[in-house]
Amino acid sequence: MRALLFPEPWKVDLIEVPIPKCGPNEVLAKMISVGICGSDVGIFEGDHWIVTHEPGGHGHETGAIAVEVGENIEGIHEGDHLARMGEGYAEYSKSVNVIGHGKDEKTGALPIVRNDLTLDEISFADAVGCAINCFERAEFERIDSDLKAVVFGLGPIGLILTQILLNNGIEVAASEPFHHKRNLAEKWGAMTFNPDDFSRPTHSNYTVVNEIKKEFGDAHAVFEMVGMNETLLDAIDIIKSGYRVVVFGAQKMQYIPYVNCRKKGVELVYPEAMVNSKANKDYWDEALEMIASGKLQLESLITKRITLEEAVDAFNFYDREKWIKVIVEPQRK
Repeated sequence: MRALLFPEPWKVDLIEVPIPKCGPNEVLAKMISVGICGSDVGIFEGDHWIVTHEPGGHGHETGAIAVEVGENIEGIHEGDHLARMGEGYAEYSKSVNVIGHGKDEKTGALPIVRNDLTLDEISFADAVGCAINCFERAEFERIDSDLKAVVFGLGPIGLILTQILLNNGIEVAASEPFHHKRNLAEKWGAMTFNPDDFSRPTHSNYTVVNEIKKEFGDAHAVFEMVGMNETLLDAIDIIKSGYRVVVFGAQKMQYIPYVNCRKKGVELVYPEAMVNSKANKDYWDEALEMIASGKLQLESLITKRITLEEAVDAFNFYDREKWIKVIVEPQRK
């Protein structure tokens, strides 16, 4: 079969490898729809804490079909639509992605069967689960007032989170430099701001934070979804005293201003992908149920569909400006 290999940062190869053998306690799946996650791009570029080299790469945003089921497996049959498969940058896989980002802590874990969902829909489950985790870690139920939230960064998870916030009656402002992402959030009902509109030569020290405070006000929760220290500082600046900044953008190291946080009593919360460590639960089932409810507009996030061959160039020349969600279709040639 064909698979992608990530031998070192900034290098990806399309290779031929044997199809994995399905053991008695395993399921072999055909990969149909695999979303490129920002963490996959970070792994390729070498600035993510996760490292992967094996055939199939990381590829945790998968929608797959069971093609062989081990004799000891119950509840899964050939042809079933499967969520929670991993190593998706290949034509076939038997890797189970239990909670996301390749962290498998449950022995004997199996894929989840969801024949009521399309394979594209299933491929969004990981991103939706991460967004639900961010939402729940903000703990809005503790707040007794009209709720406001600010989202820095409208990548796929930021856009899904924006929908979840709006669906829960929370007023949302979002900061995002790329217009097509802002347009989606505006269509759903969010107030949006372009941070690039506020350059020093024309605005002196006036920034997008000043504009958000002026037009929207301070927020009860701020979500940092970019992974840049500058936006983390902006999030700390704009949060109301005593409330939470939810930090989801991936960085290896962060500079956090002690005085700013101390004076405001800021709480910094770091959600762990698909898992709420505080509540000791993962979000696979909740994510799949939310997708099945039809309350999220996920199809509008798909910008491009590509083959495994085209994925090599997609990683080498990943276009953060134009693309939102790129779907790799390993079976297509």
